[in-house]
Amino acid sequence: MKVTFFLRFPNPKFLSIEKLFSILNKEMTKKGIDIKNVYEVDPNFSLSGFMKTNLFFKKNQSEINHITGAIHWSVFLLNRKNTVLTIHDAGNISELSGVKKYFFKFLWFYLPLKKLKYVTVISEKTKKELTEFFPWAENKITVIPNCLTIPYQDFEKPVNSKPVILAVGYYPKKNLDRILQAIIGIDVKIIIVGLLSPERIKFLQENNIDYINFERASEDELIQAYKDSDILCFPSLYEGFGLPILEAQAMKCCVITSNISPMKEVAGDGAILVNPNSMEEIRKAINDIISDQELKNKLLKLGQQNVIKYHPDVIAEQYINYYKMILNNK
Repeated sequence: MKVTFFLRFPNPKFLSIEKLFSILNKEMTKKGIDIKNVYEVDPNFSLSGFMKTNLFFKKNQSEINHITGAIHWSVFLLNRKNTVLTIHDAGNISELSGVKKYFFKFLWFYLPLKKLKYVTVISEKTKKELTEFFPWAENKITVIPNCLTIPYQDFEKPVNSKPVILAVGYYPKKNLDRILQAIIGIDVKIIIVGLLSPERIKFLQENNIDYINFERASEDELIQAYKDSDILCFPSLYEGFGLPILEAQAMKCCVITSNISPMKEVAGDGAILVNPNSMEEIRKAINDIISDQELKNKLLKLGQQNVIKYHPDVIAEQYINYYKMILNNK
């Protein structure tokens, strides 16, 4: 089987989709699938770039055409009978307003969903969001979750002199301010992955919080951060999936995450679920893990069990079976 992955123009600031599908590429190749990567022509969205990319993609079709995410508008000249679009989330629709919202909703979602027969999403949450906006598209949408995107390793977890908490992301939806408020007065160190504003640095200093900051962590730095941490605190207000949950579970971190979709489904039983709007619940969860070794051991065991179903081999097989279904229906 020949598959073309159509990807957005490479940008070092946005690599999550590319990282995911590079791992799936390797797994599918092991299973005998012939995969070619084809990239968006122009990094800046414009009428010229729109036309060039759609024409270029048309020339590079194969047995299965797979738009891997973000550039939904690039489907228009592809054969609808053997083209798949993966949508990672629909949050931007709600964040926009006015003409910009209408344009984005129409070009990025309405028209691609109308054209195509086959759409995958990475969580039931994303499917629910899309069907609320476009109820007529429900039967076109299949959920295939993300896979673990860091290599699974068996290693000895270090014994830290005091508990180390990991916080990933700095955008408002990542809820970093509540995490920082929650650890005031608790004797912990926090590793923060993401850009810290001057205001947050001042807050950390004024409250004598012991912290390390990676403005933009490399793959190796991120893996080491997981290895060095005891707890991932991830009470996000919105996610399309919530990959850090799986990464932390694979790297023997206890997980605290939100009691909302999709985080609660992704975490399985291997996490403490909290109301992301409650600093008190976040603080209590941190203290519970620190003070209760039995709870900590239970979370680690259940987390390791949960990760198995998101192994790249498992998710690659789900996509291959989906492709086979498409070819059988062609």
